[in-house]
Amino acid sequence: MIEVWVGIAACIPCVCLFFAASVRLLGIAQQCGYKNAQILRWLKRKDNLFFNRLTLWGTMGFLTSAIVALCFSPLGVAAARVASALPFFLFSALFLIAERKYALKVPLKATGRVRRISVVYILLLACVSYLLIALLDFLSAVIGKELYGVFAFTPFALIAPILLPFVFIAANFLDGIFEELRNKKFVKRAGQVLNETEITRVAIVGSYGKTSVKNILATILSQKFQVVATPESYNTPMGIAKTVFSENFQGKQVFIAEMGARKTGDIAELCGLVKPDHAIFTGVCAQHIQSFGSEENVFKAKCEILAGVKENGAIVCGNGLAERIAASGAERAVEKGAEISSLALGAKQTEFVLTLGEEKIAVCTKLLGKHNAENIALAAKLAYEMGLTAKEIAAGVAALEYIPHRLQLLENGGRYILDDAYNANEKGAKEAIEALNRFEGKKWLVTPGIVEGGILEEALNARLGEQIAKAELDRVILVGETLVGAVKNGYLEAGGNAENLTVVKTLSLAQKELGGLAAGDCVLFLNDLPDAY
Repeated sequence: MIEVWVGIAACIPCVCLFFAASVRLLGIAQQCGYKNAQILRWLKRKDNLFFNRLTLWGTMGFLTSAIVALCFSPLGVAAARVASALPFFLFSALFLIAERKYALKVPLKATGRVRRISVVYILLLACVSYLLIALLDFLSAVIGKELYGVFAFTPFALIAPILLPFVFIAANFLDGIFEELRNKKFVKRAGQVLNETEITRVAIVGSYGKTSVKNILATILSQKFQVVATPESYNTPMGIAKTVFSENFQGKQVFIAEMGARKTGDIAELCGLVKPDHAIFTGVCAQHIQSFGSEENVFKAKCEILAGVKENGAIVCGNGLAERIAASGAERAVEKGAEISSLALGAKQTEFVLTLGEEKIAVCTKLLGKHNAENIALAAKLAYEMGLTAKEIAAGVAALEYIPHRLQLLENGGRYILDDAYNANEKGAKEAIEALNRFEGKKWLVTPGIVEGGILEEALNARLGEQIAKAELDRVILVGETLVGAVKNGYLEAGGNAENLTVVKTLSLAQKELGGLAAGDCVLFLNDLPDAY
């Protein structure tokens, strides 16, 4: 019985250290939507050194523990074991200090799920640590040799740190069983609440531009209605359900729900929850092809919106989609966005004329790029179908504010920053580079490339490199190791100036390269990848 309590007491400091060393895993899991397959993909990524650092921690703990145990062996087995544990805790502290240098770019949010998975993880850590210690003690007793007893702790120092990611994945799996049941009940209740309201529901789907169009539409519709929209990039059943139960939902007339998809059936599921009256289908590209397999599969999955919208509702589609939907044999009628004419793209504003029915309205917005004009045209068309006048729509366009991290123009001491950190598709990248080229000073670009292109990822990034080369920018800084090779090759093969190209491993190193920016210069941050990539 005494041995059991000794083992438990020994586990407590170990579990505390292990949990503190694993906070990064919680953040990565949150970014990966708590999908173990994506966590493993992050862990195996060649430029990810987290597992290497765990291995180094275990190796150094093992070697120094063995040396100290040998040195203290003349004092007896008990003294040698206690002494051999001290180097392990020393290297544990050094690991924690070193981890502070690798802060998550996307901070961990202390959600209920994070707290629940933390409890499961701590319990598993305690069980695994105790079992390891108990097993090593048992082997020591069975073998019965004093020398083995001296070194009984050293295998623990090696094995425990290396096991941390796999124990965490097991904890995430176990917690996921509970979360799935809990989430289903929560989402079901949200659907019941929606069914009891008379709120008008609008769905926003597509491979790109969903969040931008959602925000644009919300601002325009606010000229006539009380509007609530899913916040930030919330586009899952849980994100929609949280919006329905938020205080902001109460008393609203229009609900705009962004709808994302990672697999076939996701849009249909979201439509079953929201039951949209109207929809905007922004477009389709190779985004998320990694999970769908092909762009055609992406298109088919997004087209689930056609059956999800009520029969008398309007579905407004982006450029080329109406023809593609008709060619696919779909019987549902769709409409194109408002016609754009007299488009004038400036460095700090965009002007154009919208045709709505028989009316033409001149509009001006601080949103930059042709793609944002197209996004506005989609939102304006649906707003017109929902009863807004041309005058109200023009007022809504004039009221538009920058959408955070989506070609957002910032100024610092006369130097301009185009923050396009949340842009991760080929079309948006092209528009962002063209927007950068409208500035008069020197033009700089910082990018890690385009993600989630699946088998097309290398080709997409090579084409991105070609676009950058054609833009003839003054400085190009590529960040990371995962995708930049393809971008670099595409850039050089298209005749890009190698002297203007720099490759760095981290965003912080890229920022140090920006010391040469002067007043009037502009730097574009294109797609700041989260930690999970």
